[in-house]
Amino acid sequence: MKHEAEAEAKALPLELVEKILLWLPVKSLIRFRCVSKQWLSLISESRFAKLHYDTADAAPANKNTRLLYLSSEVPEARCVDLEASIRGDYALQLPLSCRHFSLSILGSCRGFILLRIHVHGAPLLLWNPVTGSHRSVPYPVADPDALCWMGFGSSNNLWGGLGYDESSDDYLVVVGWVDCALFCNGILYWLAVKDMGVNFVIVAFDLAGKHLSMVSFPTSGSSRRLLKLFAGCLGISYLNFTEDQKIEIWVMKELSWTKLNVVLPYAHGIHPLCFTKGELVGIKNNELVKVSDKGVSVESLRISCRDNDLKMVMFTESLLSLPDEFGSTGEEQGK
Repeated sequence: MKHEAEAEAKALPLELVEKILLWLPVKSLIRFRCVSKQWLSLISESRFAKLHYDTADAAPANKNTRLLYLSSEVPEARCVDLEASIRGDYALQLPLSCRHFSLSILGSCRGFILLRIHVHGAPLLLWNPVTGSHRSVPYPVADPDALCWMGFGSSNNLWGGLGYDESSDDYLVVVGWVDCALFCNGILYWLAVKDMGVNFVIVAFDLAGKHLSMVSFPTSGSSRRLLKLFAGCLGISYLNFTEDQKIEIWVMKELSWTKLNVVLPYAHGIHPLCFTKGELVGIKNNELVKVSDKGVSVESLRISCRDNDLKMVMFTESLLSLPDEFGSTGEEQGK
């Protein structure tokens, strides 16, 4: 059977085989590496991995459709395919160096997850949960005289984000004492407190230009704001007290905010995660739920995850590998 499969694979020109494989999901490609040595070589190429990611990334519906969370019951990572039924999840093998320690998630980008190991002196870990490849990133060194200093190493208040600079084909880790950052179209976004007060702002960090700016909210007078990525766009959800306490969801398209036509009563207690095939997926306490755009429950899954902000992240599956050199300097970690 193996010889027959190899013969059939060789019957097609390699260029045509590549074009077909580029449109397949990552899970299928991992299986198809066993078809022949030729397919194994093709799928394992870094060039093919980048082409495959760029092809999938061109379709907004393919972005951030997997939910990875760290189980509170056993030291493992688990994953849910939000495009399929959410009634089941599956385990992922964490890197051996961090399987027996407390972990938190600082961000995700292009299929990589940024993990923090809660052990004094341990480096951050950049990990592709699909391929299992990982790389250590030196733990950040901060200025103890800075106003935001809270005692690095003894505090759990470290937040961060992971982004990709297309101009230099390299990744950048940004850490600090802010909310967890989201990467979208070359920019890291996070919620922060302005002037040490109670007023929140959206801070944007341009990875190519290495500069900060602020983005205004779509409206004011609301609370419980959450930044998320919806179909590849920066989104924000919050409770609107003026409209029968309904949760509103806005997305930024072409530098302007657009309100989505989604009915989600606050009584549901759902924190939105993403949209998939016309349905909303969100988290409610320790339960993953999927509802229609009218707020009608479709299905749910009980998950073993607490402290959602630090223990779960949306990501896109990829076969990408890291650059040969991945360094870090100062509070902005990266090459």
